[in-house]
Amino acid sequence: MERKILTGEAVFQTVISLIFFSCAIADYFKQTPGTEFFIALFYIGISNLIGFLLRVSLSKSRFHRYYFYGVILFFIILYFGAVYLNDSRMDFVVSFMGIGGVLFNIYYLIYGFYNVKTMQQNKTEK
Repeated sequence: MERKILTGEAVFQTVISLIFFSCAIADYFKQTPGTEFFIALFYIGISNLIGFLLRVSLSKSRFHRYYFYGVILFFIILYFGAVYLNDSRMDFVVSFMGIGGVLFNIYYLIYGFYNVKTMQQNKTEK
């Protein structure tokens, strides 16, 4: 049962990511301001947070720890970058935020499917 829930969660996260990023890409080609990309990252981040809490409650994996500490470190670096780079390099901070958000989402999706795969292998070995 846990494997089915985690599979559904991983598929749901993938669909959410594809929907929001496709909307952001479509708005990019319309030459509108880049706020749609960060709105998409916000909604994807909220769904990743809810999914992460579900994953932590249903399975044990060292990847949970990597993801959690990575996100905390990302926000600390983002904070200090925003404080110390001021207005002169704010484009760097915005780019760092966008690229980091996308990379964490990709990591989240990959390790979700990897956890489902290892749960299946552990189930067949027993």
